Amino acid sequence: MNKSTDISDIPLTQGSNPQSLLDTASGAIFRISAFPHTGEFTNYSIASHQLAKLNIYLSESDPFTVRRRLEDIEDDSAFDFLILTQLEGTSEIEQEDEKFTVKPGSIAVLVGGLPYTIIFPEKSKRLLLRIPHRTFHERVLGRKVCEFGAHIYTDNGLVRIVIALLKSLEEECDKLSDTEQYTVADKLLELIGAVLRSESGLDKTSQGSAQAARMCRILSYLEENYSDHELTPAKVASANAVSMRHLHNLFKQSGITVCKWIWERRLQSAREDILDASMIGKSISEIAYNKGFNDSAHFSRAFKERFNVTPSKLRKMVVEQD
Repeated sequence: MNKSTDISDIPLTQGSNPQSLLDTASGAIFRISAFPHTGEFTNYSIASHQLAKLNIYLSESDPFTVRRRLEDIEDDSAFDFLILTQLEGTSEIEQEDEKFTVKPGSIAVLVGGLPYTIIFPEKSKRLLLRIPHRTFHERVLGRKVCEFGAHIYTDNGLVRIVIALLKSLEEECDKLSDTEQYTVADKLLELIGAVLRSESGLDKTSQGSAQAARMCRILSYLEENYSDHELTPAKVASANAVSMRHLHNLFKQSGITVCKWIWERRLQSAREDILDASMIGKSISEIAYNKGFNDSAHFSRAFKERFNVTPSKLRKMVVEQD
């Protein structure tokens, strides 16, 4: 489990001791080291909101620099991804070979599991979104087999929509029900994924690649057959004329196993049916079985772990809201 400081109740902090402000910044999201640009560091604030399994942060401060070092990563074992957009002022980001400036209207993606430096050269205000590592690969990258590093996405239609949604959620997400939070979080991740694919060339880089084409064929097969109770990696490999070793290597590159992909897809599909008011006539056990789960109790435990709500409680919410 990633360790982070619970900052949901930290108020706007002005005029406090500079070192206490820096200490707050050093554990607010990831473990970092913070350095003021002058001795007049008297303003730092951060507010945190949970949106399903995501975290949204609104922060503002005097000029300062943050550095995430290897020892920080070893200390908190946080490998999540961070989306940053500036509401006021700018930030200068450097991670591995990437170096860019983030201005209002752009968003940046940072990898929490790699060292980075962020310089805030002026008084600034920003929104940040923390996405769990597994969620990023499965929901944002769309199960694509690829590595992903720091990147900036400049002002365009999709970027503006994501920023507008983040602003709205920062103000309103605490008022949403659990069902609404998970629904909106899924849509937000889909939009971020669309931004990444449109500007990073994730779709283009795979075109013409025999390996990518093979992976696409396998994913299409899985999409059509994930609810098959007898679906196994061996059956997937055989149906797609690849060896078990090659199949596992293809999925390993994206940080997910074949079984985990199937499991996640079944859970997502079951959740969609439970949220569908037209499916209220079907029992939870029937929905689970239709999605490939043989054991309803096992399904309920896995569902609770994945979505932080039991299937029966989610069904009750749907009925009450209908």
